[in-house]
Amino acid sequence: MKLVKYIVPVLLGGMLTLQSCEHFLDTKPTETYSEELVWGTRSTADAFVLRTYPNILSLYHQFWEDDQITLNTILRQSCPGEARDLINREHDFGFDKFSLIRRCNLIIEQASASAGLSEKDKKELVAEGKMLRAMIYYYQAKHCGRVIWVDRTLQVDDEFNLPLTESIDKTYDLILNDLDEAIAGLPETYPAGRANANAARALKSEVCLTAAAYSTDAARKKKLWEQAVVAVDAIRGYSLDANYGGMFNQENPYSSSEIILARYFSKENTNGGDTYMQMVIPNQGNDNLKKLGRGPLFKRDWVFECWLEHSPSQNLVDDYLVIDQLTNKAKKWNTTSQFVNNTNAISNDAVRDLAVNADELDEHSLAYETKNKDAGTHINDFMYTHRDKRFYATIVQDSCEYYGELVTMHKTGNLQRCSLGEAPGTAEMGATNYLWRKGVYINDWRIFYDVPTDYHYVIFRYGRALLNKAEALLCLAKNDPSKLSEAVATFNQTRTVHGGLPESEASTLADAWNDYKIERHVELPMESDYYWSLLRWGKYGEEANNGQPAGSEVIKELRTPATFIEISSDRHRMFIGTQGYGNADRTFSKKRYLYPIPQSLINANSAVTEKDQNPLW
Repeated sequence: MKLVKYIVPVLLGGMLTLQSCEHFLDTKPTETYSEELVWGTRSTADAFVLRTYPNILSLYHQFWEDDQITLNTILRQSCPGEARDLINREHDFGFDKFSLIRRCNLIIEQASASAGLSEKDKKELVAEGKMLRAMIYYYQAKHCGRVIWVDRTLQVDDEFNLPLTESIDKTYDLILNDLDEAIAGLPETYPAGRANANAARALKSEVCLTAAAYSTDAARKKKLWEQAVVAVDAIRGYSLDANYGGMFNQENPYSSSEIILARYFSKENTNGGDTYMQMVIPNQGNDNLKKLGRGPLFKRDWVFECWLEHSPSQNLVDDYLVIDQLTNKAKKWNTTSQFVNNTNAISNDAVRDLAVNADELDEHSLAYETKNKDAGTHINDFMYTHRDKRFYATIVQDSCEYYGELVTMHKTGNLQRCSLGEAPGTAEMGATNYLWRKGVYINDWRIFYDVPTDYHYVIFRYGRALLNKAEALLCLAKNDPSKLSEAVATFNQTRTVHGGLPESEASTLADAWNDYKIERHVELPMESDYYWSLLRWGKYGEEANNGQPAGSEVIKELRTPATFIEISSDRHRMFIGTQGYGNADRTFSKKRYLYPIPQSLINANSAVTEKDQNPLW
């Protein structure tokens, strides 16, 4: 991959002056530098374009905000209101992106009109502006369906009270038109960190899936699914990276064959505290371990000293399949022959001494013990070995290595959920007895808030695009069974290359959807995907949503309590319990297929009325 460091000219950066606008439609910036200066050369035009990227890419890499609504990641001592249906029509997910849209429109208009740019430069810059505009509007559309589409640079005497698009179909038509023009005009390759035509194809494949899910026109749906397949098939120059974890850490940020677009940060101006890592690494020292009789002690004291907020749930871990050592089939961890033959199911009472609160154990809890406590093996050996390779690249589990340390999360372990001596999740300790490994750099002896570090967030990658293709084929297979085998073969690519699992042999649509949903779940955690996928599958209904009708408010994965694991100190007993702090109250209702049109927008914009509000809000 070609690597170029983009440096925004200091002169131009210093001349950017933003002025607020009294209209509700915030269209800043109002420029104080000449258009001829900015658009007179490719280098100055590039500087303006590159300054537009950060706030747009951040819409796609603040993935924890979406994943915490699902059972992927659990906040240490709370549960988001969105996950419990506690938001109302005043909720604003971030509708006001008009200043960013204005920048995109400036790129499109000024590049087109430039007297100093070559025709090739104009074509590429206009296409890039449309790609960035499509990214903003897709972010808005998947939240609330209809948007205020602004495709020109508004002037002070223009009408600012603009209406919403007349339908969700119209919204997606506009976005897809921008993406088609971006694909036609963008180069096939670009330096790392900048969107090329393949990034537009990858995005288009996902936009088509969402557009189809929210359409009621059967012919339109079919066309959109077909377009998704074509978009992915047209991606060139990318392949699956056998080093799954390396795409998200320090190993392959620039050299991965799979990353199509990422946002990169340099240690020259980035510290650990500026990154996602600050939120997923706990805070623990040896003095506390000695005081509470926990261990083992760390070889380097305070190797973990961050402010953890997120930890993976047992619900997510359940979907990392295990290879059965007798049949060589991929199965859920507690159904493999090695687990069944070496453990017994036990009652809640038999593990009650391991629980912190009585309500952690309920009718949904699972509890097991090893059959032979003298065999030199532990229950971990039957849960955590022979697992999907992505498990080891994504999750930190009990009794594994992390930052060169043996970390333990059994009842008296050094990073167990109560290892600070108080309630689960107290003071920057995870609440599930798992930690996130995915997305954590091991490029120094520790991550610390003021220690410089490089970092990157993956925005689009080939594996995700392949899964988009597989989903489109599964949807087409509903009426064209010949598509089923191709769909299974497509998602088997990530399953085998990234997961190291035997291929799915699904031969019915229901089985294929089941295997596909598991595959997408474990391939894309903490990539801002799962919540939106669950909504799509709910909209599709039937095989895609556990037999529920299309548009059902029963999406099981959004109505299930969050779970954690607790393992005894001798590692011969364990239970799966219900997470506290409101996580047993997770639910879903039909209105959440779309967020509300923010009431503040309706109040401020005379062209948008109460009748425009989304259903049930």
